[in-house]
Amino acid sequence: MAKKEIRGVVAILTKYCPCDEDGAFDEKSFRNHIRWLLRKGVHVMAFNSGADFDYNDAERRKFTEIILEEVNGRVPTIVGASAWDTETAIKRAKEVEKMGVDVVFLTGPPLTRPLGNHPQKDIVEHFKRVSNAVNIPIAFYNTLGGWPGIMSPETLRMIEEAAPRVQYMKAGERELSGYKKTVDGLAESRIKIIAGKSYYNFHQLHYAWDKPNRPVGMSGYLTAILPAEHVAMWEAFENNDIDKARAIWYSKILPLAILVYGGEFGYNESTHPNEILKQMGIFKHSRIPFTTLGADEYSKKEIGKYLEQMKPNIS
Repeated sequence: MAKKEIRGVVAILTKYCPCDEDGAFDEKSFRNHIRWLLRKGVHVMAFNSGADFDYNDAERRKFTEIILEEVNGRVPTIVGASAWDTETAIKRAKEVEKMGVDVVFLTGPPLTRPLGNHPQKDIVEHFKRVSNAVNIPIAFYNTLGGWPGIMSPETLRMIEEAAPRVQYMKAGERELSGYKKTVDGLAESRIKIIAGKSYYNFHQLHYAWDKPNRPVGMSGYLTAILPAEHVAMWEAFENNDIDKARAIWYSKILPLAILVYGGEFGYNESTHPNEILKQMGIFKHSRIPFTTLGADEYSKKEIGKYLEQMKPNIS
């Protein structure tokens, strides 16, 4: 695999910030998590690659330095440069490139802070300006959480034409119907799709696997919790063994996906992953980003029961 080619399981470290009991960054646990993911065979390491604005520049820089040191060129790296405005995004993207990251990741600001008053025109201009400022590939998040929300295939085509460095799209549609529309609309596009939702990424891969623009990989926060299982599912797809991929999904990944995202606790993708990593012994403690609440006692107990029951089935 070429160094800068994104393909396979993308382990997302975003929001996985280990800390000590006083809340200070626990660098040892962070490094151990990265090493564990590499041992489990993930194909790409990513940080700050979701709809996140929870890290300041000093934190991004520190975490990125650690990731690059631990990865040491073994797998491609993706690091976010998302910002409230285009100028800051350009500054961060340039810094990411200078540090040696393979792909820079962008998400528009939260919907409460749009870049301008003309959504389609302004978002295309945003990508164009960042594209013109760097010489490495750009990935972006097509998501409800960032402005201007889920972008239409028409807007995505305009970005493709205006911003040649844009090469990857993390599919953030929360419903399969919306994802299908995006995939079908990008049938002949050069923008490569990365399945991006842990709670149905098997179906994202499966639906588009025989399409002209089949997904080149999958992500989601659970890839950094069940890495070996996601690698096994990806390899099954690569071998066109969809039945094996489905069996891995339903027996090993879906139960945890339901626990994190499903009806029991509502949609919550940033609290439970931290709690799971703590109960797995990878983190001692974990800082919860200011935008979320910590897991309650009931949720913690249910996560513990899941891990106990699934221990024979997970790697």
